[in-house]
Amino acid sequence: MSEHLTAEELRARAARGAAVLGTRGALIYTVGIGANLLLASLLAPRDFGLFALGTVLLVFGVYVAQGGFGAALIRREETPSRLELEAVLGLQLGLTTLVTCLAFAGGAPFGRDGLVVATMVGSLPFTILRTPSVVVLEQRLRYREIATADVIEAFVYYAWACGAVLLGFGVWGLASGVVVRALAGSLAMTALGPVGFVRPRWSWKTIQPIVGFGARFQAAEALSIAREQGLNLVVGAVAGLGTLGIWNLAWRVIQIPSLFFLTVGRVAFPAMSRLVGADRDARPVLERGAAVLAALTGVMVAGLVGASTALPAIVGDEWTDVPATIFWSGIGFILASPIAFATRGYLFVRDQAGTIALGLVVSAAVWFGVAAAFLPELGAPAVGLGWVLAGMVNSAVLARRTAQLSGATVAVRAAAPTAVALTATSAAWFAAHQPSDPLLGGLLGFAVGEACVLAGLVLVSRAALRETMGLLRSAARAPGTL
Repeated sequence: MSEHLTAEELRARAARGAAVLGTRGALIYTVGIGANLLLASLLAPRDFGLFALGTVLLVFGVYVAQGGFGAALIRREETPSRLELEAVLGLQLGLTTLVTCLAFAGGAPFGRDGLVVATMVGSLPFTILRTPSVVVLEQRLRYREIATADVIEAFVYYAWACGAVLLGFGVWGLASGVVVRALAGSLAMTALGPVGFVRPRWSWKTIQPIVGFGARFQAAEALSIAREQGLNLVVGAVAGLGTLGIWNLAWRVIQIPSLFFLTVGRVAFPAMSRLVGADRDARPVLERGAAVLAALTGVMVAGLVGASTALPAIVGDEWTDVPATIFWSGIGFILASPIAFATRGYLFVRDQAGTIALGLVVSAAVWFGVAAAFLPELGAPAVGLGWVLAGMVNSAVLARRTAQLSGATVAVRAAAPTAVALTATSAAWFAAHQPSDPLLGGLLGFAVGEACVLAGLVLVSRAALRETMGLLRSAARAPGTL
């Protein structure tokens, strides 16, 4: 059975999905930034570094277990059958159980640190239980239930983690919270989703037809994860867990704008699947998307970079390198994210996972090389500096291939709002360092950054500003967000 959508219905569902997930993300990260600041004041940078190492294995485990099978089902016009959902879940549950056993076997000889990491990995089987409901909802471009489950699991996690750390459990509070979060999210998704509880089963005959695309999709996604999580390994190996903890806190702050872009990427894949499947012209969608996302980077990053200068005054002097790390990471984000998230969904649908993989591999080599070379001298800010160069490389690869396939000049359309975002972010950083009081400097930096973004967009990219404001209004009035 398939659900036919007109162009207008497709556009409306995609916009509504982005608004719902964007609102969800804003809520989660508003709570999350406060919780992470509290945790940073209670834990040492080394504890954050250990948690980051656990996240490396956890994220790798999720992507290995998912196998791209969910994406293969979402990509199709027909709704997945119950048997397909059961077979996909059975395979994924088996893989996550195997990864969990290997994590505990490998972590036990390392004592407390190894068991902390293994406990985090132990959340994988609980996480994967939500797959059937998520696949069906995303295939239909319905995101309200997904957003609600995400909010529930986030609140459960932060309440558990902060409470456990306050009670004296240290990094164990973070690790156990990951398991509790996975269980809470899957239970919520099962209760809210359209398929209820799905019994896992083994059926290679059912899985086999979707393995090809799933493998290609997941290979590209795994490279993305390898680039980000491999970076944690490089930082820890070259500069130690303390520097890794500083980078991890900076990374968590930069996730505030990242969350919106991940939302766009999540909605773009099923939306582009329907668009290309109906043989509609993708060029105007791609070009408009690149310009809007470039404008949004400025709105989100400039003020954040300015405000970040106040962080050491809030969480302690041992986090002094965090603001500079956020500054360079923000510049990298501006240069990397608009084109990447405007084009990835389209390229996946056009079966161009190889292009995405090429961009990730080349940019990873640049990022790792710059970070490793400058970490001993600059510390954590070197990682952000590497992101600047890596972002430009990845954007060039994706923009070129997208232009060849669709004729869309995404780099040209994104150029003016990107220049505004870079200028405003630099102005925010400069303004934030003028007052002697870091808290006042953070407020001033935020205000100057946002003012410069809006003024710059009015002067040089009014069309992108109008589209951006329209998207933000849609998010604000989206019905039934949660």
